Amino acid sequence: MDVLDGSGPQRVYDAPMALNSDLSATAGLDPAYALARHRRLLYDLRTSIVGPLSVPAFLKNVVGRPYKGIVGPTRLSATNAFRSVPPTADTVEQIMEPLLVALNRRTTHRSRCPGFVFENTARRSTHPHRPGFAKPHISCLTRRNVEVVQRLDRHSRSELGYAELFIQVTANATHDYFTDPPPGLTAEHRAAFDFVTRWEDRDTRKKVEDAFALHAAFATEVFARQHRNGYHSIAMTGSRARLLHWDRAGCIVSESFDIREHPEHLCEFLWRFAQTSDAMRGHDTTVWPATLEQEERFRDVVREHVRSQLELEGEALDKAVSKHYCPGRTAVVGIYPQGQPISHNVVGQYIISRPVVSPLSLVSRGTRGYWAVESASSRLVFLKDTWHIVSEGTGTVEGTILGHLNDLGVRNIPTLYAHGDVPEYVSPEDSSDVIWQTTITGEVAQKCGTCCVAGKAPSVTDQQRYRLAVRTVGYGLSTLRGTEELLHGTYGAFVAMKDALDKASLIHRDISLANIILVKVPGQDIRQGYLIDWETSALVDDEGAALAAGRAGTWYFMSARMLDLDGAKEKQNFLDDMESLVHVIAYAALLYLPHLLLEKEELLEIIRRYFELVYDQSYNAAHGGDFKVANSYTQVMFKTAGFTSEALMEWLMSMAKLQRPRLGGSTEFGEQWTPEHVDAFWSDFLKTRSLERDNRIVHDITKTEYRDYSELSKTLSVAPIPPPTGKRRAVDRPSNDRIAKRRRSLRSQDAAGPRPTDIVSSRIVDGRRRSERIRTLQDCPRSNPTIASAPR
Repeated sequence: MDVLDGSGPQRVYDAPMALNSDLSATAGLDPAYALARHRRLLYDLRTSIVGPLSVPAFLKNVVGRPYKGIVGPTRLSATNAFRSVPPTADTVEQIMEPLLVALNRRTTHRSRCPGFVFENTARRSTHPHRPGFAKPHISCLTRRNVEVVQRLDRHSRSELGYAELFIQVTANATHDYFTDPPPGLTAEHRAAFDFVTRWEDRDTRKKVEDAFALHAAFATEVFARQHRNGYHSIAMTGSRARLLHWDRAGCIVSESFDIREHPEHLCEFLWRFAQTSDAMRGHDTTVWPATLEQEERFRDVVREHVRSQLELEGEALDKAVSKHYCPGRTAVVGIYPQGQPISHNVVGQYIISRPVVSPLSLVSRGTRGYWAVESASSRLVFLKDTWHIVSEGTGTVEGTILGHLNDLGVRNIPTLYAHGDVPEYVSPEDSSDVIWQTTITGEVAQKCGTCCVAGKAPSVTDQQRYRLAVRTVGYGLSTLRGTEELLHGTYGAFVAMKDALDKASLIHRDISLANIILVKVPGQDIRQGYLIDWETSALVDDEGAALAAGRAGTWYFMSARMLDLDGAKEKQNFLDDMESLVHVIAYAALLYLPHLLLEKEELLEIIRRYFELVYDQSYNAAHGGDFKVANSYTQVMFKTAGFTSEALMEWLMSMAKLQRPRLGGSTEFGEQWTPEHVDAFWSDFLKTRSLERDNRIVHDITKTEYRDYSELSKTLSVAPIPPPTGKRRAVDRPSNDRIAKRRRSLRSQDAAGPRPTDIVSSRIVDGRRRSERIRTLQDCPRSNPTIASAPR
């Protein structure tokens, strides 16, 4: 059977996204903050843009050739295919309308893009010209999905959950975000050419950058609403087009071409796109729709676990279940066990629905986290679908680290259930001949070369898809009920940290609010704290320092020493992780416990200065942490916040004095800042103090982030930002007119350092080049493009 007639393997569309904290809306897509969110996406993407590739090179290395064995409509002639599209226009509609007609033109036996229909989805928006409500101008849909999309509520954004590719249009032909290098340049001069257009007029520059930022935001949202490895889109400026490919490593851009003068380029792209497999179009084919029986079983298992964890009933229970279950939108994903031959006989099938976290950035690990039910046993697990950096040899993945720690008896960490890299194709003749799901942007950059962006050469690292299932399923630390649960739960995480150090010589390196969960254990009144996400952990040397130098973790919670000017060159140690845990507790208390910062702006200012502030120097690493140092000596932040829990204040003040007992400006730790001293103090404190059980109060910290992203097009000089006034500075910062204040909530990891390799090894990515992998996938039967066209 062939996918062109709609009878091929069914893919999963419109995957649910995570909800916000009160379960009222999709998390992270508030329209009020869309413009800042889009600009941030573009800022983060700037060093991961590869190109421009010639159109033939793009077709060969990114799209691949059409499958020769297909039976279906033949192609329409490309001659004058898009002559009705004007070279430039006053409005987007003047480009879109004739383009849509040309794209959808077909006869009884001929078609431009067989099996697909192009729809105007921009008109489906309630506010098409507002960034938070806008939808792609043109979306390419499978024929069986057209009616589904037409029935969607216009207030939803589910069109992006069905779009196979989209086309974004700019009416003015001169408003291209990119500028192609002149022909005939040497490889050296081409690599130095900056192919982001430099606009002298600030308003024009902002308009062009915002338009491409919206394009990038659409691509990012597609990855959140579909199960994908890659994605294609087309950028139109007037009648000129660029082909784009997106994946978790970055974006590949073609050279610009005029579809009026060279219609064969766009026609060839669309023909190849239609004639290839779902896998080559970017779908993750190891995910398939769940049956009704599987969905009902998932709902019942999840409902029972929510009841046991939160002790809820009735409407409150139904609402809590909605965090994990969306009726009618369940799927099954496969986990192929690490270290075993790949085959249908060993794949673990896990039923999923709504994730608790959705990826909202493009160039990232793209992590989704689910409560999942193993289909064979009906066991509830936590399933992580993520990406890790491709290794040319051996490397460490989180599942093997967890398995090792489990074997050593480390307490308060998740129990490994299954894990493995995810295949894209397995030879039917030889199961050891495997192509793994990997990004292609890095390989294409290496093979085809690339220009620079905003004066910087692209920095692209390919990644590989990986899945992990653990038996420990709970709720984030952000659900804490009061001071008692905060200090008991984080002490559980401290026990895990200390056990890992003592038994495995391992430090976590990413102690954060998101990496501690609370689990209700039978027979205990207080939920138990578990430390999760061990993927950035590192072995330590005899002096207790990580083997690899560099920062790892979440900026908000890094120790002052690692945030210092030389922190990027330092080796993180266990004492840094202990300090990070204090920052996590302080942050959680600011957000979820009573204090005296009743005005929103006061609270936001404390958070900005203590957790977010970055001094960013172009000639050195980003650095910060001044207020953290000042607080450790004077407890100024704790005193300003004025937490109403006397026990919490006592704990915070005591920990600060253990950390740095004498006044000064150094980031070095005091003599009593040791695992043994902290453990003795903390365990005794929990036994001898009365802690509030139900004093939770949620403080509003929503804000509109503003940041100047004009450095994408032009380098600006800015004045240095003064330190927080009225407080002792920990370290005198160099005066330099290039120091700029930046707000960051990035997960920052130094990718250059080696990962520990003597615990276990991971699968090695397929050594064949992309062109060879493309040929393999193109030549495999269309009815079974990968090993998981899978049972339902």
